[in-house]
Amino acid sequence: MALMKFSKKQVAALAALAMACATSAHALDLVGDYQKALTYDPTYQTALAEFQANQASATQALVSYLPEANLSNQRLDTDTTTRQTVRVTQPIVDLGRLATLRQATPRQGFAEATFLVKQQDLAMRLLKGANAIILANENLKLNAAKMAALDQQALAAKKKLELGQGTVTDLRDIEVKAAQAKSQQLSYKTALNVAAKQYAAITGSQPKVQDFVLEQKDRSLELKPTQEYVDLALQSSPALLATRFSERVAELELEKTTGALLPTVSATYNSSKAGNAAANTYTGVLVNMPLTAGSYYGRKSVEANYLKAKEATRDSEEKTRVEVEKLREQIETGLEALKIQKDAIAAAELSLEANQKSYEGGVRSAVDILNATQTVFQVKSDYVNALSNEVESLLSLTSTISISPMDSLSVVSNFLLGVNK
Repeated sequence: MALMKFSKKQVAALAALAMACATSAHALDLVGDYQKALTYDPTYQTALAEFQANQASATQALVSYLPEANLSNQRLDTDTTTRQTVRVTQPIVDLGRLATLRQATPRQGFAEATFLVKQQDLAMRLLKGANAIILANENLKLNAAKMAALDQQALAAKKKLELGQGTVTDLRDIEVKAAQAKSQQLSYKTALNVAAKQYAAITGSQPKVQDFVLEQKDRSLELKPTQEYVDLALQSSPALLATRFSERVAELELEKTTGALLPTVSATYNSSKAGNAAANTYTGVLVNMPLTAGSYYGRKSVEANYLKAKEATRDSEEKTRVEVEKLREQIETGLEALKIQKDAIAAAELSLEANQKSYEGGVRSAVDILNATQTVFQVKSDYVNALSNEVESLLSLTSTISISPMDSLSVVSNFLLGVNK
């Protein structure tokens, strides 16, 4: 498709965002799963059928100025046998048909643009599905670590109680938190099963959930200036292009209804024969002058639709500009937030270690240890959530500047897995 050809600026933007073009050694393969989804996902298959219908509409417009032939058999009151009539008409001057012919290109462009939007939607749904599995996996792992820590704390509290150095309250508080963590583990397992089923509903195959893991790595992106992304989006955003093509179709539809009010000129060949009688043949020029009042008022409706399409294009351009600026800022802010949260994880782990030692020395209570343990779990879970939001924003930005879904997923996958140049 024409929209899949990228300008030098788009290629440069992709290169600036990509972490590495080589295939990752990790088992998680978003690009491979996306290729599976292209042949399985029901929503995408519906979009494929819609694309074929839109292409057929463009082809229909393309042949609107070709000759028309008509063959009929009838028996007139003046005939004693069936009369066979052949009529061939070639439009010569017909502004309505000409406008229909000119709609072929924008209709084809609309078909391609809307289809690319659907492909991007599939990529985003796939990424969200992968993020759901990753989040459930990470929460399971983090909660298991918390459960193990609480069990150790429970043993320590029980030992201190037996030695007369602890309290029953400390032991009961830890046991309550341990029970809550075990209950939460069941919820995370359910979330993982649901996420895996939703992912399978897109790709058609059950994912290996053990492959959907994150590594603690530094992640970075080289971002270009906001205006450069805005310019690329205004030039080639599929959603915006679809709106522009719709406006062009509406404009030509207005010309088509205008042509319906004007005379048409056609070359015609007519041959009529009844039984064994000689055929009556006529070749000439046919001038048709429409005198239909409804066509005039119909044009008013089409004109209003054209004005509506113009405003929709302007609205889409403004929203595209704002969306790109927002995504660019979110990504930049997200990168800083990820660095801060990594520092917060390290600080929370040190705090937990310090609280444990202070508790052993009788300076801290069990509640302090429980709070520190929960903080470690929470900051790590927040980091995974933040990373999920970051890759979704990144995919949205690359899609808006019309980088192909597979290339966009490659960029996002490398960033998600921490694959750097």
